[in-house]
Amino acid sequence: MLSWLLPGAGHWFVGLRGRAVLYGATVVGTFLVGLWMGGLATVSVYGHKWAFLLQMFDGPLALAAAVGQHLAEQAAKAPAAAAWLKNLASPAPSPLADLGMTFTLVSAAFNVLVMADAFYQADRPAEEPETAKPEAPQ
Repeated sequence: MLSWLLPGAGHWFVGLRGRAVLYGATVVGTFLVGLWMGGLATVSVYGHKWAFLLQMFDGPLALAAAVGQHLAEQAAKAPAAAAWLKNLASPAPSPLADLGMTFTLVSAAFNVLVMADAFYQADRPAEEPETAKPEAPQ
């Protein structure tokens, strides 16, 4: 659950700080690069319903982007809306926008693996330290 709220937080909770930072930075970074490439329209409940279901595994990141896309779309309908706002809400189709969609989907799929690994790490038994064994007499 923690890894869904903030990618890497599950590993942090278990005590694996290095993995937490690496996984969190990878998931969040990939998602943000996808948004940068494709704009907010890559995370759209209305435009890409099935893709959005997978993107929901990015947690609050995807929810915030979807809300932002919806608000930008509503604001772009105003007659005095700026051109950059209209482009942000619904950019023209391009290979870069498709690649952005792919990045957000890969980010979500990777976060599924991160959540599964965090669950595994939290559920496995603690390793017992090895004790010195007496040597057998010769």
